[in-house]
Amino acid sequence: MFLASHPLAAGVVARANEARQLTHPLASCSCAPRSRATLSRIAKQPESQQRGRVVRAANYDSNFLERERKTNADVNAVRDEVRATLQRLMTGLQDQATGANGGAGGAGGRDAAAGAVLARLKEKLRNAIGVMQEGLVERDAEVRLLLLAAMAGEHILLIGPPGTAKSEVGRRLNALIDGTYFERLLTRFSVPEELFGPLSMRALEEDQYIRQVDGYLPTAEVAFIDEIFKANSAILNTLLTLINERLFDNGNKRVPVPLISMVGASNELPESEELDALYDRFLVRRQVRQVSPAGVAQMLTYYSGSEGSASAAAQRAAAIPQSMLLTRGDIDSCKAAALRSVRVPGSVIQMVTDLRTYLQEKIEPPVYVSDRRLVKSIQLLQVAAYCNGRESVTEYDCLLLEHVLWQRPEQL
Repeated sequence: MFLASHPLAAGVVARANEARQLTHPLASCSCAPRSRATLSRIAKQPESQQRGRVVRAANYDSNFLERERKTNADVNAVRDEVRATLQRLMTGLQDQATGANGGAGGAGGRDAAAGAVLARLKEKLRNAIGVMQEGLVERDAEVRLLLLAAMAGEHILLIGPPGTAKSEVGRRLNALIDGTYFERLLTRFSVPEELFGPLSMRALEEDQYIRQVDGYLPTAEVAFIDEIFKANSAILNTLLTLINERLFDNGNKRVPVPLISMVGASNELPESEELDALYDRFLVRRQVRQVSPAGVAQMLTYYSGSEGSASAAAQRAAAIPQSMLLTRGDIDSCKAAALRSVRVPGSVIQMVTDLRTYLQEKIEPPVYVSDRRLVKSIQLLQVAAYCNGRESVTEYDCLLLEHVLWQRPEQL
């Protein structure tokens, strides 16, 4: 039935029926509409009666047998053509099926390998979430957002009053990523050497302005900068290029830096306009609040025991198996796979577009959303969907934009 319904086969069958109808002696008879019923009755009669009719027809028309033989020959020729065509179609379909199965096998192998990589990544992320949450009360969102930002290769800003575990959450990321780490607390009197390394005395003797960057921010893969908005103008321009472009101007050379993610922390929002560009470099922003009254008892109980001591926490961090650490390869491949394989439906694109229009045109004061932030927010949603094992971004993922598009806490 499938082959008969194929357009090529159907055309050949139609030609066969047409040839049979045009060459059949009853086709030109005035009673042609009744010919099928007549032939049906003849077919039901004994073979001897059928032969008798043929003999009588032959006696009536001497050319009947010749025309009958010619008709049969034409019908047989068309039948052979139909069979040959169907055979070619069948062979082609079998070849396609074989190719598809082979391709599916190859794709299946690739899918299986990709699935194994994703499963391993999800296992590492579950372990990382557990380690980072241990002993922290009501910091689940901060931990997950920090890991999401790291997997997307983006930066996260934690804003809140002193003593709300901003620094602790930021430092714990270092224990889970197998890479170089840099940490610094800025003040208004901080100098560039604190972040970017001291000047090389030997290079100065040769009239070269080169910094010794080993062990400083330009060589770090994970960085935690506390009170980041205390950065002064001497630090700011270099910091902007390093954070966004991952480039560092050392002397007369611009060199790439291996920075994966920076965690910035601050007790207050920037007030100066010159800090707006730095503020925009942090894609994910999270306002950290005090532990609620309901969680205070849990926090005090934990830290009143031996498990809450700093030495116990350090021992647990050191006990993490090397195989469970997130590597740069994990992070790079995660984002690449997310951008390659996770689809962003038109409905999500439209929702984000409408949201930007609403924020910039419908509310007062307007919330400015830069083009860079908008593009990176979509990529962040793709990474979130990929880490969740999904092949498409959904409207549900857009809830993450609550931590991306705001400028002031009152806009939340």
